[in-house]
Amino acid sequence: MRFYATEQLGPKQSATPEGFLICHDVAIARTGVQRYLADEVPIDAGPGGQVEIRREPDDVFRPETLASFEGKPVTVDHPEDLVNPDNWKELAAGLTQNVRRGDGLDQDLVFADLLIMDRQAIEAVRAGLREVSCGYEADYEQLSPGIGYQRNIVGNHVALVERGRAGARCAIQDKDPTPMSKKLSWADRLRRAFMARDAEAAEEVAKEIEAKDADVEEEEGKAKTSDALAKILDRLNTMDADIKALKAGKANDANDDPDKKETTDDDLEDDPAMTEDTILEAEPASKADTGETYTGDSYRDAVSRAEILAPGIRIATTDAARSKQGVALIQRAALRKALAGDHAARLKPLLHGRALDSLSRDALHTVFVGAAELVRNLNNAGGTRTATSTRDFGLTVTPASMNQAAQQFWANRK
Repeated sequence: MRFYATEQLGPKQSATPEGFLICHDVAIARTGVQRYLADEVPIDAGPGGQVEIRREPDDVFRPETLASFEGKPVTVDHPEDLVNPDNWKELAAGLTQNVRRGDGLDQDLVFADLLIMDRQAIEAVRAGLREVSCGYEADYEQLSPGIGYQRNIVGNHVALVERGRAGARCAIQDKDPTPMSKKLSWADRLRRAFMARDAEAAEEVAKEIEAKDADVEEEEGKAKTSDALAKILDRLNTMDADIKALKAGKANDANDDPDKKETTDDDLEDDPAMTEDTILEAEPASKADTGETYTGDSYRDAVSRAEILAPGIRIATTDAARSKQGVALIQRAALRKALAGDHAARLKPLLHGRALDSLSRDALHTVFVGAAELVRNLNNAGGTRTATSTRDFGLTVTPASMNQAAQQFWANRK
């Protein structure tokens, strides 16, 4: 649906014959991560007292979700209660129309046209009240403490606010967006398709690239190849000159100091430090005082599983913590806290009657991994919540509010 306008107030704003304000192509919501305080959503808070809510494209652009915002009221700021037949006359300042998903660089956004009919609301928008924030109901699924998903989003209203949680992209605009979708490179289009999990779009780009390669003239290909070879040759000549200069400098140093001699290729082959390493496997770095130290996935995996077993556990980042002995200490500490927590009855059978401190390193690792997976599954099994009224409130999470929430969280744990 398009509105009938008689006066153009700007590229994205116009007026109807009655004087109502039309705001075209307003981004009202987006996908991605949004941060909430612990009491705003039914998800257990993380170590810092914050909650990250993830909004996937399949949920935000669900046909039922887009349709649920069609024709819903526009309000000035979020009302205390959701808009309903008893209060809509008092709260509604306009209505939402033509709700759809964006395309190109804006395909992570939900767009709508806003018809604003209330005089004070019109004046507020013209004076600079531009950001918008959705009010809706949704189901929540907890992934882990501090992280959750929004599902089954059903719109109730769109609020005009000073600062929306979704950021400045979700706002009434004064100018046309740059038509970037027509200028996207193949690489950008592939990235967009990957982020949106759009296999058809990715396949379309791949076919265009293949067709373009097939249409390249042979002579043009030869010219490009010749240019590339010339650049490579120039680079090799430069490197050769640099190497000769470096050798000449080393020879002069050796002549100045009779105790020094030039390093040869044979010397490098005999040097035990010059080995054929692989970047695909984490190599232990030898430490005289801590034993074998790991810098790869094994240490990160231990830390991740320890956090699952004992949320908020404090782990050192020194080389000693990364040694085999240090990792074993992390595993024992996490298991000890888990065995004293809510899941103790489910975890104790993993020990088979053995004392935790008596476990060998291999047995400890087995129990640690099994316990972490068990707790992960238990957390996920209890994650689905009933529908909850949610508003992307007018103020974003500020550093001050995050610090205050973190202080309150740790104060309650004492």
